[in-house]
Amino acid sequence: MEWVRPEILWGLAALIIPVLIHLLHLRRFRKVSFSNVSFLADIKKESRSKHRLRNLLILALRLIAIAAIVVAFADPYIPYSKNSKDASTIGNAISIYVDTSPSIDAVGEEGPLLQVCKTRASEIVDKYSETDKFNVLTNSFSGSSAHFLSKDEALERISSIQTEPFVRNVESVISRSTDLLHKEKDRKKTIYYLSDLQKSSHSLSESFLPDSNISIFFLPSLANERPNVWIDSAWFNSPIATSGKSAELHVRIKHNAIQRVDGLGLQLHIDGERKAIASFHLSPGLATDTILRFSHGNPGLNHAVLSIDDSPIKFDDTYFLGYEVVDQINILHLTQDIFSKETKSLNRVYESSGSSINIETFESLPDAQTLSSFDLIISNGIVDPTNGLTNTLYDFSSLGGTVLIIPDSSNTSSRANYLRTQFGFGSGSKWNLSDSPVSIENINVDHPLFDGVFSSTPNRMDLPSTDRCITRNASPDEEVLANMSSGLVFLSRIPVKKGAAFLFGSPLERETGNLVNHALFVPILLRISEVSRSAKVNAVTLGTDNSLTLNFESNEEDEIHLSSIDGEIVILPESRSAYGTTKLLLGPSLDTPGNYFVEIDQMQKLAFGVNADRTESDPSAWDVPTFRQQLSTFGWINAAVLNVTNETISSVVGNLDTGNHLWWYFILIVILALAGETILQKRWKRTYS
Repeated sequence: MEWVRPEILWGLAALIIPVLIHLLHLRRFRKVSFSNVSFLADIKKESRSKHRLRNLLILALRLIAIAAIVVAFADPYIPYSKNSKDASTIGNAISIYVDTSPSIDAVGEEGPLLQVCKTRASEIVDKYSETDKFNVLTNSFSGSSAHFLSKDEALERISSIQTEPFVRNVESVISRSTDLLHKEKDRKKTIYYLSDLQKSSHSLSESFLPDSNISIFFLPSLANERPNVWIDSAWFNSPIATSGKSAELHVRIKHNAIQRVDGLGLQLHIDGERKAIASFHLSPGLATDTILRFSHGNPGLNHAVLSIDDSPIKFDDTYFLGYEVVDQINILHLTQDIFSKETKSLNRVYESSGSSINIETFESLPDAQTLSSFDLIISNGIVDPTNGLTNTLYDFSSLGGTVLIIPDSSNTSSRANYLRTQFGFGSGSKWNLSDSPVSIENINVDHPLFDGVFSSTPNRMDLPSTDRCITRNASPDEEVLANMSSGLVFLSRIPVKKGAAFLFGSPLERETGNLVNHALFVPILLRISEVSRSAKVNAVTLGTDNSLTLNFESNEEDEIHLSSIDGEIVILPESRSAYGTTKLLLGPSLDTPGNYFVEIDQMQKLAFGVNADRTESDPSAWDVPTFRQQLSTFGWINAAVLNVTNETISSVVGNLDTGNHLWWYFILIVILALAGETILQKRWKRTYS
């Protein structure tokens, strides 16, 4: 407990006055002679002791009354924080954070939450001096919020605040405000945090503690309870999107429903035209996955919009995405002998498919720009691949492409083994040889690679045969597609970051087996090309995804823009090109959900969607007592939660410097002491009258 006017406590010296009065007015008894007073002895003793008790009680009540009056005028208080007494002589530095995330559009008991927060922020500013400095922070973390404002400028800034599609965690907000306040030296520093206390964005961790020299006051505005359904994500599981082929778009929908809901609608619009509709059901506690089926249109860039109809929370009912439909699959065939029979046989497989597949044969890899235009690279019989070749193929696969490795018939090179192990395949550089070709024992017909290859699975299947297979064990990440009777792997697949790699366990030479002439050779190669790239959904989340990656290198002189499909928004991103890719840094200028293009020299290169952050789609929020407990548990000793209303905010903020005032408690003590003295005097007088 501390004091506003501690010098008044010298007034406690006045307590000597009632003591002196008490001593001066002690009752004196006059002696009177009686012939026999023995029967009065007991009465006299009793009367004296009761009078002495009454006088002592009255003295005590008067002392209490005087002491309470003095203490009340000294204005005692309990500080809201330990920093209240450290106010600087040059004023205050105040950082006011107003939550502008999409969830703040909700309605509470006092009206729309954003308006309630803005009103309270203005009241906070009004209670401070003209010489104090103010920082007004919102979820955009814009450059303008890094400056301190005057009182009038702060009020104007608060009045202009609108909802923003960004979500910030409480720790990132406090960290940002703290960094800004540290710029103001020799001022008392305070953070006011106005939000709806949503659990998803107000989770605390042991790894973060706020600066104990800064007072933090949370002023919650809680929303009424409401249900919500939102589109969480979307993806293609199907192979590369080619014109005219069927497509399946998978959609994940989340919710906070407490009972089952049936028959909700989901729509898909592509380039402004409705392409598919579906209905879905909600089960409490479980996300819902559904599939929208449609056919790909003409080759080119496409924008899609997924939408549901759900109230009252609307910001997460729409999901924007972009993807590309191609007219053909591009394959690079890398071989040491472009005129060999095996090379020609492999090329004929793809050339026979018509215009849907384009295959080009090279004896060495082309430049990175050319390489990025291919979907599948076939490394066929490379005897001694260089480390540079291995690394290039691995990088190509990591960025989303597929590599098919076919060993040479000798298989004696350590570099050939390194090529395989670099992708994650099990190591092995020796052949398991047999005197005559041995048939493959089984094929994993349930693997997605063989979808559509077999109309039915025969009991006795005619399978390719070979006289050799690489002696190696499959790695834990490999998907074994076919193996020999010896247990050795004949064909396998392994995921490589965004792409994949396939490995044959034997070469294509006709002298080693009949794979090239077998009926399965064609469908296996065609299916590998079809799954060489998955149809990719291009979508980013505001505030979470800060960059886009293009699978080619741009030139320094290229003019790169991000533009909305209506052309009203045009942004110049920062770009960085290296290792066959270009990274575009989105920056804070991209702040509106919707469909966008990446344009290079006025040519559209990529279609993508920008979506609001779904972090606060679950509207669960802390109640005030529980959040106070959270602050205490995680050691936020300099933070307090102020449970205020629009009517009390002004007085509460006005008293923050001096905390919780106790003077009126002592005025109450004065009243009770005086009332006690009056009652005591009257009752005693009536008793002895």
